[in-house]
Amino acid sequence: MLVISKVANIIELRNTTLRERASRAHGGRSCEFVALVRGEEAAMLSYEDWSDKASAFVYEIFVLPLHRRQGLGAALLSHAEQHAIQLNCRKIRLKPHALDSEPNLSRLKAWYTSLGYREVINEPEQMEKLLHGGVRPKSPCGISAKSKNLSGRVFMKLA
Repeated sequence: MLVISKVANIIELRNTTLRERASRAHGGRSCEFVALVRGEEAAMLSYEDWSDKASAFVYEIFVLPLHRRQGLGAALLSHAEQHAIQLNCRKIRLKPHALDSEPNLSRLKAWYTSLGYREVINEPEQMEKLLHGGVRPKSPCGISAKSKNLSGRVFMKLA
């Protein structure tokens, strides 16, 4: 079972790599989300809130090597999109950059394109996705939300 939750305090992340990445990514407008697989921290996403401009920005998605190619990045990205919709954002942006040798930049851009992101015309190094408030986008990679409890955690089942 996959659980995605908002990180209340970065120092509470047990995985050293995820904690270091979250610390570097964290800023005044950011919040971080962690993906737990069977209770183990497996991935994180850093999200910047620009809802005052009806926009959001994904600063970083990082999946630990052992957990790659299991849909965790797509699940975190979908979670960030839903968070942005709840804040009345009309779009979400990101700047694709490979954080290590896997995957390369062209493969990463193709992955984002498959999830509905397009290059920004005047800023081709960035990609964006238009969000549809009130309409839940189809969940990518066969991942379906199961329930959300009051703590803000989302429980998901990998298909």
